[in-house]
Amino acid sequence: MDATELREQLCAAIRRRSLVMFEYGDLIRVVEPHRFGINSAGHEMLSGWLRAGYSRSDPAGGWRNYLLNDVSALQVLDAPFAGTRPGYAAHDARMREVYCELEPTEAVTPTESPFIVREPEPSAAGAPTTPTTDTPASIEHPAEAARTRDGEIDPPAAAP
Repeated sequence: MDATELREQLCAAIRRRSLVMFEYGDLIRVVEPHRFGINSAGHEMLSGWLRAGYSRSDPAGGWRNYLLNDVSALQVLDAPFAGTRPGYAAHDARMREVYCELEPTEAVTPTESPFIVREPEPSAAGAPTTPTTDTPASIEHPAEAARTRDGEIDPPAAAP
């Protein structure tokens, strides 16, 4: 694979948020590619998150930089990753030119669930009250909750 094809594959993997696998230092690496370009020393470099289990020195994985000249047998895997990892900076001074990079993603917080539990509000007398929900039917009728999540209603359980 020539250098141009390698560059194109890395940028395509970054755009699609696909894992890449390659040989580096006689070891196979599986990486979430985040940024690819030219480092401050003038070498093409990939910055990415090494997946856990692919390093003898740090089995938990983490941030790594890879010189493109030392990468061989690159494969773009048909396996996506969620987005940027913690510690990803939108701009990295170590990379003087960027060919392609991930846009920083915000943590995805679910805005809905089968029900939302609210903290109890103290009554006027100071006695605690029970939590309220926005959709009490989902608690009283679990089959209804199943229908809203799965699109089908499970048959009710037979009474003992």
